[in-house]
Amino acid sequence: MRALEAIVQAPVRQEAELFRHILDALPYPIFWKGRDLRFLGCNAAFARIAGREGPDAVVGLSDYELPWPKEDADFYRACDQQVMESGQPLPECEEPVLGSDGVQRWTQTSKVPLRDERGFVFGVLGILVDVTEMRETQERLRVALTAGEAANRMLKAQVAERELMQRALALSEMRLRTAVRGAQMTLWGLDARGLFTFADGGALASLGLEPGWVVGHSIFDIYAGHPDILAQARRALAGESFTGYITFEGIHYETRYTPMFDGAGTLTGITGLALDVTERVRYHEMLEAELERTRNQLLQVERLATLGTLAAGVGHELRNISTVLNSLRSSFRDCAERGVPPDAEELEELGWACEHVATHGRHLMDLGRPGRSTVERMDLRELVAGALAMLRTAGIIKHVKVSASVPESPLWIDASRTRVEQVLLNLVSNAADAVEVVRDRPAEVRVRLFEDRASGFICCRVEDTGVGIPQEKLSAIFEPWFTTKPPGRGTGLGLPVVRTILQEAGGDLSVESELGKGSAFTFRLPSRLQAG
Repeated sequence: MRALEAIVQAPVRQEAELFRHILDALPYPIFWKGRDLRFLGCNAAFARIAGREGPDAVVGLSDYELPWPKEDADFYRACDQQVMESGQPLPECEEPVLGSDGVQRWTQTSKVPLRDERGFVFGVLGILVDVTEMRETQERLRVALTAGEAANRMLKAQVAERELMQRALALSEMRLRTAVRGAQMTLWGLDARGLFTFADGGALASLGLEPGWVVGHSIFDIYAGHPDILAQARRALAGESFTGYITFEGIHYETRYTPMFDGAGTLTGITGLALDVTERVRYHEMLEAELERTRNQLLQVERLATLGTLAAGVGHELRNISTVLNSLRSSFRDCAERGVPPDAEELEELGWACEHVATHGRHLMDLGRPGRSTVERMDLRELVAGALAMLRTAGIIKHVKVSASVPESPLWIDASRTRVEQVLLNLVSNAADAVEVVRDRPAEVRVRLFEDRASGFICCRVEDTGVGIPQEKLSAIFEPWFTTKPPGRGTGLGLPVVRTILQEAGGDLSVESELGKGSAFTFRLPSRLQAG
């Protein structure tokens, strides 16, 4: 009779051993206790943080016999008691855990009641997620809770093993399959040759599969047309434990691969737990789109601030010219009344005024044109000349000696014209502001263009003889809203926006500065061959 019973129970015991391997392969510490709050069992991950050699060494102990402080043990037991008395899960219990290594970690613990077949609560099950480095995001907690619920169903029958081995193991298998098939996850295993040994889970339906269909088939045959899946399988079969990410049939999966070894250290197979993280990926994409929208708004804010400053300067210059024109009008009227021709010098001055009015009008129209972000091929020398002319017209650099050094050959780049103009206007006007208070040396701004053929970049260096930037502030000048200018003279967005523009165009921005001697900002953009 005993021999017959052993034959009947052998498959059940093998299934229990497989479940134990799966349980120990999970990366999250898991434990379960009885109503007396003593441990009925745990997985290998929990035994490690408790400082015990294995799960069996934890069975029968209480929290007071493990290496955490008494006040922490009191808190754990109070939470466990609450779950058992209420019969309700406690999915977001944050607990401090002092491990056997003496390091205190914070964990987000999910606890659920354990019930027998009559619905009586006989214990509590918990799953721990380490949130010391960064408190797990809400999505991560949801995934951890889902994994905890699946583990709960898998472990219920094992807790009742002391009462009736065969009945408990049968109940464990039934509940495990129910849980896995009801969740958007797939639990599967491969042997050392890559043949499926089991596959189950609710996510199989989205792939058009049924549990067990793939058992006995090679993963290399089933997914021959998906090299990314096969590459991850090969890594795991080589003995590597890792988390991989793939997109399959429009669904994003996060899969944990865990190799299994025998006592001699030989790989016997791998287990995989694949979670559907499509919603998490979509949320991340939504955040990226919102970040891009905010970045574009900052670009527009800084552009409007720059254009407002230039337009104000152009308006001031036009008022000066209007004074000259009014004076000439009075002089010409006087000449007409006396019947004499206008003075030649006054006529020449009239021509000068007309030319400048036309120049200022053209620049105002340039300032007011829509900010096109279309990438086009252009000569950086022309952009520098146009930006300097615009700043002179606006009077921004009239108090400064500005010189430009450019090569004879064109310097071709592919970029948005308005955005590169914004970079030039910002850097040169900043340099002009920096030399405004200089009295002990010439106030100069030098713009130098050159090509770095070795790196394949076109470079523009804007140097000034201004006040310089203190070394302790150099690391902060690219942070939004930081400015060294007096109140009302800057938005604090200029340099951050400039650097963003250059990085999006494949370039970069660097700075050199010495207090009391001046600064030099150098930006680089990829060089392009001459158009057409």
